[in-house]
Amino acid sequence: MEYVRLGQTGLKVSRICLGCMTFGNQSDWMVDGEGAKTVLKRAWDLGINFYDTADVYSQGRSEEILGEFLKGAREDAVVATKVFNPMGDGVNRRGLSSKHIHHGMGESLRRLGMDYVDLYQTHRWDPDTPIEETLSVLSELVEGGKVRYIGASSMWAWQFAKALYTSDMRGYARFVSMQNLYNLIYREEEREMNPLCAAEKVALIPWSPTAAGILSGKYFEDGKIVTTEKDSGRVSPGSMAHSRYVGKPASDEIVRRVREVAGQKGSTPAQIAIAWLLYKGVTSPIIGTTKVEHLEELVGSLDVKVSAEDAKYLEEPYLPRSITGFV
Repeated sequence: MEYVRLGQTGLKVSRICLGCMTFGNQSDWMVDGEGAKTVLKRAWDLGINFYDTADVYSQGRSEEILGEFLKGAREDAVVATKVFNPMGDGVNRRGLSSKHIHHGMGESLRRLGMDYVDLYQTHRWDPDTPIEETLSVLSELVEGGKVRYIGASSMWAWQFAKALYTSDMRGYARFVSMQNLYNLIYREEEREMNPLCAAEKVALIPWSPTAAGILSGKYFEDGKIVTTEKDSGRVSPGSMAHSRYVGKPASDEIVRRVREVAGQKGSTPAQIAIAWLLYKGVTSPIIGTTKVEHLEELVGSLDVKVSAEDAKYLEEPYLPRSITGFV
């Protein structure tokens, strides 16, 4: 395993982050109990020290599973969780108000069985709460020792810029990472968000780096991305992933080229997708899986090198897309 600093911080994280959204409610793309802990144990043995979850994942069950697994190993793990989404029916059980963040932090720590989290992230932008209020309470959590660093997830670049300059002007804790949707067949973040993060030395830790498995090539038939009702609910017709990635000729050609480059290098398409992100300067892609073999495959992407020529070939068919992931 390789390790790298998280942005400008001194915190060292593994080049692969294990996403824990797949742990919790039993379904065709999630596992609970021993199944989840088997994946977590293999990740640990492979040297992964960076784990990303959220309060809303299975309504807290994901945090519970992660906390149970990490008992006795807290100081060697980097734990990230998120706050924003509804955690109940009440009007104050959501968003980024001082009330909800304080309550959400307490509940996350309880479920994790921990005294602090390493990275506390805003899951989305809250248009109903002034950013000054949100940053003020996050700073309180940092000063109080419940949080080591703060990060953010998908939003418009102007919103993230506003948050960063507000922190600088007011002396609040500053976001050190951006968790955005970014992969070979969704690259709209390259227009503004990624350059902003590079200029501000903010770490990129993108979600869905293999486009919900589309870039693994397993849904590629007769020159097209094809998913059916028999496939996982994550990619079947009607799912968000299906609307994002399926039925777009440019994406079909990109997946074809990913498969071609993988064949040339003796690797897998999913490994090419992750290796390309690392080539593009991503700090730690967040991978989610329910299978040990998939985890081992994606960690193997660290041994695959994408050249400038490879990158140009893989990127060439891309066409502008409608914004997705947070709108």
